[in-house]
Amino acid sequence: MTHLLCFFLIGFALIACPRWSFAQKSSEPPPSMSFELVREGPADACGTHCREWVAASGFIAPQTPQRFAEFAKDRDLRGSTMVLDSPGGEVNAGIWLGREIRRLSMATTVGKTTLLPPDSSGDRRATLSDKGRCASMCPFVLLGGVRRHVPNEARIAVHQPWLQARRDDAMASTYSAEEWVKLQQDLGRLASYTIEMGGDIGLFETAARIPPWEALRPLTPEEVRRVGLNNAENAFDKAAAQAAAKEPTRQVASLLLGPAEPGSTLGASAWSTVERAGVKIMTRQFPLTIQGEKIGRFEISLACGAGGDHYKMTYVETRRLVEGTATRLTGVGIASQGQSAPLRVESSSRKVQGAEIESVARGVVPAAFLNALARDGGRPLTVATVTADNVKTSIVIGNTGLSTSFAEMDASCSH
Repeated sequence: MTHLLCFFLIGFALIACPRWSFAQKSSEPPPSMSFELVREGPADACGTHCREWVAASGFIAPQTPQRFAEFAKDRDLRGSTMVLDSPGGEVNAGIWLGREIRRLSMATTVGKTTLLPPDSSGDRRATLSDKGRCASMCPFVLLGGVRRHVPNEARIAVHQPWLQARRDDAMASTYSAEEWVKLQQDLGRLASYTIEMGGDIGLFETAARIPPWEALRPLTPEEVRRVGLNNAENAFDKAAAQAAAKEPTRQVASLLLGPAEPGSTLGASAWSTVERAGVKIMTRQFPLTIQGEKIGRFEISLACGAGGDHYKMTYVETRRLVEGTATRLTGVGIASQGQSAPLRVESSSRKVQGAEIESVARGVVPAAFLNALARDGGRPLTVATVTADNVKTSIVIGNTGLSTSFAEMDASCSH
């Protein structure tokens, strides 16, 4: 059975097999990557200095490399520039595309291309904005350029791959040995490609550390430079790109993040209904992480409220205490599908024994919020926190067991 490792915000069924993808959802599949050779315009704005580039925008799908090969077949693209604007895509397709870019000695950059109406010259004219995005697998495709430039206004972000079928609730899923073996093989292939292209293994390491319940991890301009995504001041110098293709690959060994915390393996859980002090509540436990590092754990629970128009929510957290920082919790909020509700932090103090901070926050959630959350099999819930020293977390909790647990709890309420 073929497995595809996939870096992307969402996944969709392109072929009938398991595949690894980013763990966030979208209601509509993204458009596959398209390629267009354009010339800067309007002509009277740039005159004899109009730049040319290959505009590459969209999802990196399995057929993307073949589409690019067909696009490049009758064009002289050697030494030219590719401008990427992509939310990501499949790893094996991205590796193939990156190697095709390197084979043609192309330069790469990030930007948003806007096509202009046709003019009398017959050229396909466009404007180029630095405010493009290159996320998940896209930064690895960017590495394919012999010269790479990332404008300050461009957004580079990375995230961990995950099995597409388990992306909605990674913590509550089970995985076969075959799936894990294939994942390790594909991760090794991506790591090898990163070094082959002259990138820093820190790019791969940082992406691999961001779990599917966290948001994509944006890279700072310094990190972008350090991992080899920005090695040139200009991506439109064709002669320089051709010269760079003859230079030996330079490999560096810096890491964006330190080693993972020992013993930070995360256990699985799901929403469940339990009885405490004679009261039926709906609850779920979850690890508290920042960029993949486990810093604590929390439990979020819901109970009946008075009058039937709201429910009581409680958030209990235990967080590792880091000496010299004010890790006292100051804010907790929940959100789902555009709706949000703040919780009031009632206590946050150090345990008598052990280097941990225990915190409790409570609030009420409108019945409409929970009804929407449980509708159609349940929806993910985002839990965000902030401490006194502005350390923020944002955890997406999946919906496994949510609808059933809510129905059991709600049945015990007096409406």
